[in-house]
Amino acid sequence: MSLGSKIAPQRAVRPLEASEVMKSVATAYSALMQKFRPRKLAKWKSAGILLTYRCNAACAHCYENSGPTKRAVMPVEHLRELLREFKKLGYTGRDLHFAGGEPFFDYKHLIACFNVAKEEGMLPLGKLETNGFWCKTDKIARERMTEIKDFGIGKLLISCDPFHQEYVPIEAVKTAERIGKEVFGEGVVDVAPRDFFDNPIDMMSLTADEKTEIFRGILDAQPLRMIGRSANVLSHLVEKHPKEEFATARCGKKLLWKRSIHIDPHGNVFPSVCAGIAIGNTMKTPLSKIHDDFDIHEHPMVHTLVERGPLPLMEEAIQAGCADRKEGYASKCHLCYEARTFFWQAGMYRDEVAPEEAYVD
Repeated sequence: MSLGSKIAPQRAVRPLEASEVMKSVATAYSALMQKFRPRKLAKWKSAGILLTYRCNAACAHCYENSGPTKRAVMPVEHLRELLREFKKLGYTGRDLHFAGGEPFFDYKHLIACFNVAKEEGMLPLGKLETNGFWCKTDKIARERMTEIKDFGIGKLLISCDPFHQEYVPIEAVKTAERIGKEVFGEGVVDVAPRDFFDNPIDMMSLTADEKTEIFRGILDAQPLRMIGRSANVLSHLVEKHPKEEFATARCGKKLLWKRSIHIDPHGNVFPSVCAGIAIGNTMKTPLSKIHDDFDIHEHPMVHTLVERGPLPLMEEAIQAGCADRKEGYASKCHLCYEARTFFWQAGMYRDEVAPEEAYVD
């Protein structure tokens, strides 16, 4: 028998796709960050100010649980204090955006907020977010956009997708874009996602089953954050996993090192887009002090998420009486949110699990 016949044929090794390589590199880098980076807040570079939880819509994917029944509005004078704190941290107006809820739900309040930003020298503003529901006529759209333009914004972002169009006629969004380009010129108005705007579906005419089919298709193509209303309304449409599958998940990148925050109408500071996880409250402590004096050991829930991930939180919740979901969880964020919802109901971690709007729809 020849030597060659004793050697098993070698299988061809498939070369990795570029996306697979990048994913592997990103995973390795995240693991290194998790292991070696200090447990301090990174220097924030951008911030969203949630002027209100009120909104004309109650979108199924809303991770803040905003809607028509919510009442919280940021006091204008507290916004002034916030803007002064942002200046201490080296921000300009271009590093900030106004969001909600729906900022245009109370237009007088929105203009009052812009006036404060003008008085504090924090204009032009980087971005203003809206769903465009208020663009019911060319006249209304032109008048309001002209007023906003006089203050100064870098971007008017108009949300347009199957979730928003359950509540906002596509004609209003089309009016918003058309008049927006007329008033602001090119490059300021951004309708996102563009593909839905260009090829809209009349969501308002569909049955509940037809809407569910569309939502399922979106979730199959692009996973969404399963927190807030999406956890309660959409999570049944996606594949679930036993909680143990998230044993290696850690949250340091989002909670400490993401470099962006949101501040809600009550003054709660959320890291990145983790609505309902408060790392401080600006109505109790100045924002600059929240950042500079942050000690992770004074935030036990955040400490657990950074060092051990969401699984230990759910295990703690189960020990305290939370029912484990036998069907499993859609993601580590979903697992975390279900544990936090129980903590809210049980009055646990009250300084970190806030506000009510994030947990009660």
